[in-house]
Amino acid sequence: MVRPFKAEYRDPGGYLDIEYDRRIGYFSMATDHLHDHYELYYLLSGERIYFIKDRSYRVMAGDLVFVDRNAVHKTLDSGRPDHDRVVLYISPGLFGDLSVSSELEESLLEPFRWEVPLLRLPTAEGEAIRRIVDEMVGEMVRPQAGSGQLLRHRALELLLQAYRGRHLGQVRPADTEPALHPKAQAIVQYLNRHYQSPVTLTGVAEDFRISPYYLSRLFKQMTGFTFSDYVNLLRIKEAQRLLRESGDSVTDVALHAGFGNFSHFGKVFKRTVGMSPREYRRQYRP
Repeated sequence: MVRPFKAEYRDPGGYLDIEYDRRIGYFSMATDHLHDHYELYYLLSGERIYFIKDRSYRVMAGDLVFVDRNAVHKTLDSGRPDHDRVVLYISPGLFGDLSVSSELEESLLEPFRWEVPLLRLPTAEGEAIRRIVDEMVGEMVRPQAGSGQLLRHRALELLLQAYRGRHLGQVRPADTEPALHPKAQAIVQYLNRHYQSPVTLTGVAEDFRISPYYLSRLFKQMTGFTFSDYVNLLRIKEAQRLLRESGDSVTDVALHAGFGNFSHFGKVFKRTVGMSPREYRRQYRP
């Protein structure tokens, strides 16, 4: 009988975290979060729906998914149970620590900026990727002397193989199976443009000529987010940018990001980011 299983690696320098999960049954990502690192997702078996920014993609076994820093994203079940996957959380500091040149680093990060951040390689190249991932899982399940160093280099090798194979497996927009209802996608794109305004479920439903109940149900089903949680994530993402890049007061940051209530902003920010807005700013503007 196949059972759930989990293994992980946490880099002591904080540059790389790796998670392996074998999940039995149906699963959709429960937490809403943003993170300041790159996420590389590899599906070993099963099928998933992956929502990134304003689109959903049907991910098949063997696919690599690239999630840029601070991108709103979520995984959902596709209607088929059971899957196992590996996720790498990569800090930009990893490249410097491994003495990667700036030119090569730029190439390795290119897939995270693709219009369709999905790589689906032919059999031979896909098997090479699978061997790297299998070795990484083996090192996490049965750690040995030097496992950490090997995992860091295998992460780099995985990115390099993906970049080299981009012309063979990069998925074009026309080749993706639409996994997001056209109405839901239009609403997501609308929110991505207008989240700083006082948007409401009722108001958006009226603009798109559907009932608030139908909008709420459709949005959750198609993206994995509730309407309000999605808007809050967009606003938190903008607040993070302003805290890093501007000298605006925290109160002004909240207003400019779209929060009308400062207390609510503080609670949502801490729940999402894991620290207060002021603590977050101190990391970037000590």
